[in-house]
Amino acid sequence: MEAHNREEIDRAGDRIREQMGEYVFGAGEETLESVAGDLLREKGLTLATAESCTGGLISHRITQIPGSSEYFERGVVSYSNKSKVELFGVDPRLLEAHGAVSEPVARAMAEGIRARSGADLGLGITGIAGPSGGTAEKPVGLVIFGLASGKGTWTREARLFGDRGQIKLFASEVALDWVRRYLLDLPR
Repeated sequence: MEAHNREEIDRAGDRIREQMGEYVFGAGEETLESVAGDLLREKGLTLATAESCTGGLISHRITQIPGSSEYFERGVVSYSNKSKVELFGVDPRLLEAHGAVSEPVARAMAEGIRARSGADLGLGITGIAGPSGGTAEKPVGLVIFGLASGKGTWTREARLFGDRGQIKLFASEVALDWVRRYLLDLPR
């Protein structure tokens, strides 16, 4: 009876993966950070993070995985505009013109951490975790991500919801999933 149940569970899992496709990242005990780490290791690539609104949560999640020092170069938390200029080389004119929570700043953070760390991939993240600080144009929950590699730099935006902790957690999920998806598109 138990073998029959296991076969049914496996078939159901196969159907779910078939239907959900790219949205399924793992099974059982796998996490986004472990799956992204496995892909980084498999491809021989390294990652560095420049975190603002997540306050180091992405770095924390990555370093919870044993052996992450093989692929995680460093993580830097940068909250102030001054630190973004000093640590990542963000042009102060970008901050003045667009604000810290903007596509140009997320791009500059990703490129800056990649250049300064020597990592293959640089991940920049900036946003408004709340509960205050939001405006009509830039509401609480707005998070902007940058991903830099030797092939280019891309940005994306997410509008997240919840309290401060939830927004930070969701932002870390989006960021890790983006790294995972990027790595899946690379030739093996």
